[in-house]
Amino acid sequence: MGVEWVSKIPSRVFSRIKNSFSKELKKQYGMKDANFSSSAYSDTPSVFPFVYMKTLQPVEQGQDLEGQTINGALFTFQIEITDNKDPTIANTISTEVMRIMKRYGFEGVGLPYEDNNASGTYRVIARYRRIIGANDSLT
Repeated sequence: MGVEWVSKIPSRVFSRIKNSFSKELKKQYGMKDANFSSSAYSDTPSVFPFVYMKTLQPVEQGQDLEGQTINGALFTFQIEITDNKDPTIANTISTEVMRIMKRYGFEGVGLPYEDNNASGTYRVIARYRRIIGANDSLT
């Protein structure tokens, strides 16, 4: 399968999170596409609650003797949920993301925790990882 598939994984995982998200929660909190991002920078104002997916550096797994292809990689994603009204909202959204990540076989390597350093914003951070193979259903 080559090496190209590796670069497509982050956008596929991000799409899975956004598209598998509970319709009821989206409606309850008025969430649209603008509430989800995998980009650290934006010129548009923040929309809350906000789901940010950061891809951490993947690591190749299962190298063969030829070393010409990438057979698998260990992917880690950091998911940050931010809200400007209530820490309960951030925790509820984080629990939904955890449900989605577990559905796709990810391991919680940093389960959700509150990181509320800025006044008036509530943030929950979690990390999930999974080995994804070249012919995996996520590729």
